[in-house]
Amino acid sequence: MDTANLFTAALQLPDPWKVGSVQFRDVEDGGRELHMGIGFEPGSRFPCPQDGCVQADCMVHDTRERVWRHLDFFRYKAFIHAAVPRVICSQHGVGTVGAPWARPGSGFTLLFEAWAVELAKHMPVSVLAGLVGQSDTRLWRFIAHYAQEARRLLDCTGAEAIGIDETSRKGHGYITVVADPAEHDVVDVTPGKDSSTVERFARDFMDHNGVPEYVRSVTCDMSLGLQKGVREHLPNARRIVDRFHVIKHANEAVDEVGKTQGRGNKLLKKTKYLWLGNERSLSPARLQTKRNLMRQRLKTARACRMRETLRDIYQDSQSPAGAYGGLTRLCSWMTRSRLEPMKRFAALIRRHCHEIMAYFHHPYANAILEGLNSIIQNIKRRARGLRNMDYFATMIYLNSSNLDLKAVTTN
Repeated sequence: MDTANLFTAALQLPDPWKVGSVQFRDVEDGGRELHMGIGFEPGSRFPCPQDGCVQADCMVHDTRERVWRHLDFFRYKAFIHAAVPRVICSQHGVGTVGAPWARPGSGFTLLFEAWAVELAKHMPVSVLAGLVGQSDTRLWRFIAHYAQEARRLLDCTGAEAIGIDETSRKGHGYITVVADPAEHDVVDVTPGKDSSTVERFARDFMDHNGVPEYVRSVTCDMSLGLQKGVREHLPNARRIVDRFHVIKHANEAVDEVGKTQGRGNKLLKKTKYLWLGNERSLSPARLQTKRNLMRQRLKTARACRMRETLRDIYQDSQSPAGAYGGLTRLCSWMTRSRLEPMKRFAALIRRHCHEIMAYFHHPYANAILEGLNSIIQNIKRRARGLRNMDYFATMIYLNSSNLDLKAVTTN
């Protein structure tokens, strides 16, 4: 088998396509490139490129030279060159035949795109662009295309529970991520964090066979905008405030107490994360430092005990009734504490008591959101921030959604 026939078989080219030439070329940076020329026999006929047309023996009118980047051949950058035919159809006139190895309008082969999309799940696209010698803009274009095409296959039929959480991106913007707790994946990413985000989700949900009226529970934070959106667009859903957001508010209150007291107390210098972190994550030396400070008559130490009591309620409550009693006693303690941030936190718990207590009936509801949030934060760190909202959403879909990429990256 000669070289041309070997590459024809390797590329799995259908008739009448075949590799006509194979060349290794030197490039300016000292490397080498592989260039494969693909053509067809004179007199070959092709099907009409128009969808629905049955004419299968259209004559070639003329050709247009095209080049596609292909998967590297060992350490050589590989390119495919072809004179793409334009054919004459008796019904539709002149049309361009599609290349079986590439999408229409793409400068990359299908195999290259599928390989790049898979790598994009594991490394920043800017790094991938440097590895393959292409601009990241060109790579983002087809990566986003495949992510959106795979999302079209998403089926939300029968979904009755969702989780909603917002996260910041580089700058001052926010995105809202909607997840399916049952399937453990992201179903929608939309900009903003107000009631309009729920409206946009509801429209997208219906586009994927979901029924907003069938949603029975929504896990979210205490944002008034999100709660308004849930009332208007998911009318039968019970709102659940997950423990992650409740403890986050507790941490903010403790931190505020620490900052206020720390201005006049040298003992509290550089102790912020002693109060906010879990004790099991502290080194023995820092744990001993915290315990010594807890013996002092410090306002920050009292606020920390209140936060740890809240954590114990979530971890140790055997029933919703027990949790309600614990929260009631904790709120009374914080209200009498004469610590303004803790008093405001107690008032927040009382205002949202119904939604907070719903968690103890559905304690599984926030697990998927906490897990997905860690993945999303890792995406931001890995890419050192993503200013483009569409790029950020694409990376979340690739890493946190159960997308069937093989269905859309295979011709």
